Amino acid sequence: MSEKIIIKQADIGDIEPLHEIERLCFPPEKAADFSAFEYRLDRFPQWFFKAELEGRIVGLIDGSSSDSPYITDDLYDEGSDYNDSGENLLIYGLAVHPVYRHQGIARSLMSAFIEAARQAGKTHISLTCKESLITFYESLGYTNHGVSESVKGNVTSYDMEMYL
Repeated sequence: MSEKIIIKQADIGDIEPLHEIERLCFPPEKAADFSAFEYRLDRFPQWFFKAELEGRIVGLIDGSSSDSPYITDDLYDEGSDYNDSGENLLIYGLAVHPVYRHQGIARSLMSAFIEAARQAGKTHISLTCKESLITFYESLGYTNHGVSESVKGNVTSYDMEMYL
C-alpha cells in the first residue's frame, strides 16, 4: 500500500462516516445504532479510534473499560457497566470499509488499541467474533475462550481475549 494509514482518536465530528462503516460491516441486528455511537463518543472517547487514508475515514475500533472480563449483551446498552478504572477493555467493534479491506488497516487499528491499553495500565482485552474470524484474532495474539454469553443478533459468537 502506498498510502500511509493514520490511526487517531475519533471525535463526535466523525460520527457519520464511522457509523456508515459500522452499517456496511455488520448485519443490521449486530450493528450499533447511531445513538450508541453518540453515547460511546461522549462517554468513553479515549477508546474510540479511526483509521484514515488520504484524509478519508476507512475504519474504526471502539470499546470501553469494564470490571467485566467479557462482553455480555447488556454492555452494548447505554448506561452499562462502564468503569474507566476497570482493568478490562472490551472491544465492541473493529470494522474496515469493504473497499479498503486486506490492506492491514484492521491490524493497525488493533495495534493502536493494544498500545493505548498498555499505556493506560489495562491488563486484559476481550471481544466477541463470529467463528470465521477466530483465526484472524488468534493471529493478533488473542486466544479463544469459547462460546460467548452474548447472543446479540441471534448469532453464535466467541469470546477472544488477550492478557497484557
